[in-house]
Amino acid sequence: MKRSALFARDGGRCVYCGLVFEPDALSADHVQPRMRGGDGSPGNLVTACRGCNARKGGRPLAQFLAEEPEARRNFFALARYVWPRHLKAVAEELARRGVAGAPTELVEGVRGLRSSEAIARLLQMQDRGTDNSELEGE
Repeated sequence: MKRSALFARDGGRCVYCGLVFEPDALSADHVQPRMRGGDGSPGNLVTACRGCNARKGGRPLAQFLAEEPEARRNFFALARYVWPRHLKAVAEELARRGVAGAPTELVEGVRGLRSSEAIARLLQMQDRGTDNSELEGE
């Protein structure tokens, strides 16, 4: 996927800080890094501003998101085109790291979800300390 197409797809918005930037201030970020088996497919790429991408550095995405609550909320709310398997893997790793209030519930809840927006809602409820019964109707 070309960078210009990626930035257009994501509306020039960084998935970590949520701000909109000009193309020259943006970079492509791999959800699953190439050095860990990731590819350049559209479902593995997100738009990130250069500042957030530099802050993330070479850390695994789950580690970065575990340490940056705002980036975590933004990522799951804005990463609409990421493959569901990647979203689930990141969410499950966050649960294993103890980021969610109830890791077992988060992992079980995420397994049934298909979109980043649904995962974002689940994580927000976990952050607020509520249960996932509100999602049962989805």
